[in-house]
Amino acid sequence: MTSLTSLPIQLDWLLRIVVAAICGAVIGYERAIQRKSAGVRTHIVVAIASALFMIVSKYGFADLLSMRDVALDPSRIAAQIVTGISFIGAGTILVRKEQISGLTTAAGVWATAAIGMAVGAGMYIIGILSAAFLFIVQMLFHDDTLINKIIVNVRFNLQIEAVNTHHILNTIERELKANGVENISVKILDVSDTNIVFFVDGVINNKIDENDIIMALRKYPDIKRISYTRGGR
Repeated sequence: MTSLTSLPIQLDWLLRIVVAAICGAVIGYERAIQRKSAGVRTHIVVAIASALFMIVSKYGFADLLSMRDVALDPSRIAAQIVTGISFIGAGTILVRKEQISGLTTAAGVWATAAIGMAVGAGMYIIGILSAAFLFIVQMLFHDDTLINKIIVNVRFNLQIEAVNTHHILNTIERELKANGVENISVKILDVSDTNIVFFVDGVINNKIDENDIIMALRKYPDIKRISYTRGGR
């Protein structure tokens, strides 16, 4: 029987964690394009933590389970740690005016619990490697510099309330196109004899400042209110 501390076993575990991180990055990339709060970094951290939890669950108790006359379930404490840390992580998530913050911090707390469990179970090498891997991921994606180099186009949407004139929709679409918004889709949410409220969805280059587009629309007196929420549908 191959020892769980052997190099091939440790490399196999590390490979699983790396593959999980890549899968998480792919999913996070799609969410980042949609301007969702949980982007590439958050998905990578969650994927790494989940893979490490699974490895600890499968192999972390082999030393106890191989003993004779052992009548206990050593995984019950580990299961409670996963649940308990989830509640702590949820407490770091804040919502202010439809903007969410703290998701990556919550994922980091969860991942830290997985590393602590691995070390506590005696899986020192994979625990240390996972901590180093997470540190590198957190540093690389600490700000949006690397993400902005990878992502070319992102979703852009607005909710606009304006005076109900026959030319208002064409005017707004023309202004949006002039400011680099592509694939524009307009959905009317509410309309009356005096006002019209509609939702605008489109795609912009990631280098374009959304504030410039909003300020360009504000110059039209028929537009009463513009609501912008970072994040696609």
